[in-house]
Formats: sequence, structure tokens, C-alpha cells
Amino acid sequence: MTLTQVSKITRIFILAFFIVTFVGSGTFVGFRIWYANYLSSLPPVEEKADPKFGVLKIPNFPSSTVSSSNFSYSIDTTTGNLPVFGSIGKVFIMPPTTATLLANERSQSLATKLNLDPNPQILTETKYKYSNPDSSLTADLDTGNFSFIKQASASAQTTITDNQEQLINGLKIFLNQLGVLNDALKNGPFKVIFLDSDKKTAQLSLWPDKIDQKNIVTPKQDKSLVTAQVTKSATEVGNYLSLDFTYWTVDTSSFATYPLKSTQDAFTNLQQGKAIVIIPPSTSNVSITEVSLAYFQADTYFPYLEPVYVFSGPNFTAYVTAISDSYLENSK
Repeated sequence: MTLTQVSKITRIFILAFFIVTFVGSGTFVGFRIWYANYLSSLPPVEEKADPKFGVLKIPNFPSSTVSSSNFSYSIDTTTGNLPVFGSIGKVFIMPPTTATLLANERSQSLATKLNLDPNPQILTETKYKYSNPDSSLTADLDTGNFSFIKQASASAQTTITDNQEQLINGLKIFLNQLGVLNDALKNGPFKVIFLDSDKKTAQLSLWPDKIDQKNIVTPKQDKSLVTAQVTKSATEVGNYLSLDFTYWTVDTSSFATYPLKSTQDAFTNLQQGKAIVIIPPSTSNVSITEVSLAYFQADTYFPYLEPVYVFSGPNFTAYVTAISDSYLENSK
């Protein structure tokens, strides 16, 4: 074979290679475009609930002083419509706790840190009370939750100079010194309310951090399950007039999924009196400016963390169970 023939064959081979490459690339790109269009034309996969916990009890809502059916409502959200949150929601397990061998020792340590006599009055097998003439502590050995109260003294009547952030940081430092601060409370929302015009007493509240990107709500909108009343500052035990600590552990790895009511159905529940009014309005006409999906925690133990719809507006808040009524016991 001559060099001329070799050169000719090489040119033909190169040309064929480029043709095959071009056609192949075009075919591949065309297939990708077709496949993308095919996928986009498919109906969305419907998420299915897995209600493996069975029928649920209605959360331990507080008793409502008025019926939500007593009022008329207008939807005044930024869009003018009710928001949409999806049709499926998670329900988490809140595992029960029991007293350990160290529970008694821990409650005595807590009493000592609160300047109380560490010798308890035994109220029940799992509830101890520690007292001084001007203060007392009631501790639950099963849960580790407790309530402390102290009589205010005249020397405490001093204007609080710390700002809200300093007060909350002081509360977190104090809880850490007591050995009860956890990560959920470190990073959760908070609120400070001054209880008098002279700012001599402040109410400090800490909520746990969000779960599944949803806030935790409690029986009182402006008061959490971890709340304190302080004077002067929140870093010293002598400045605490009260400290209520109730914290429920949530097992975020153990959950089931349940069908949710639509926000329209929840709004109908509100109109029908099937809601718990947390803040009753002062007028018969209520403006709903915000609707959110949250998780409710009561001040008493409940085995599940369940979602609720929160309807709120000026001087008004109400909760409606978010789980479909077909999966709730004794739903109205």
C-alpha cells in the first residue's frame, strides 16, 4: 500500500469518526431533551401517609373560656387567601421518662443551687418539695421538671437596666448552672415581657427550637413552658421570683405521617367552634392576618407531638387540630 493510499484511508477514517461523533452527540442530546420533556409530562407522584401510630388522641389543649363560633372572621393575610401547607404532616413520639437512681440526688442539687434546704418534703413517690421561709421548689423526679417560687422583697424593687438579649442570655446561663439547659432551648425563640411600667419585673420565656421547620406553641401564646420572672438581672439566683421549667423530649427519629386538614377545613372548624381560643378578642369581628402550621406542647405529658393550625390576628389567637378528623379520637 502506497503512502497516498494510506493518507486517503486516514482522511476517510477521520471524516467517518467526526460524522459518527456528531450524529451520536446529536442523538444523545435529543434523547436527553425528549426524556426531560417526558418526565415533566408525568403526573406528580402522590405522597401517601403512613399513619402507623393509629388513631390519635386530641392534644391536651387548655380549656377555652369562649367558643370560637362566637365571632365572625375575615381573612386579611398578605395574599388575601388562606395559605397551603400540603396534605401530609409528621407526628413525632415524645417518649415518657421515669425516675433514675440519681433523680433524688439531682433534685437535692437543684434545691441547693436555688439556696433551699436540700432535705425534701416527700409529696409523692416522684414529687418532692424543698422549702425555705420565703421560697419553695417542687420537683418531679420522673421528668426532671420543676417549679420554683420566691416572695419578692423590697430590695428587689429596682429598675431593670439589662436589655432583652442580656436578660435572655442571663436566663440561659442560669439554666446551664442548674444543669437543665439543652441545645433545643439554646437555639429556640424567646420573649421578654415587662410586667410593670417601671420595668422592675420581667417575664422571660424560652421555647424549644423548631422541629421539622415548624415552631412549638404552648397553652399561652406569650408564655412558654420554660419561663421565669426576674428583677434586676437574670444571672443571679437572688433575682428570681419564679422559675417554671417544663421540657418534653421529642424523638425526631420516630415519626409517622398523617393526612392533614386543608386550611379551609381548619378555618371552617374555627367558625364552627371547633377551635381552642388562646387569646379571646375584644370585639365580635376578628381579622385573621396570619395562619401557620406549628406543633403543640402542653404543660402535662402527652405521648405524641402533633401539628396544629394557628390562626392569629390583632388581639386574637386560636388553635385548630391539623390532623384529619378521621384519625383523631372523639373529634367534634
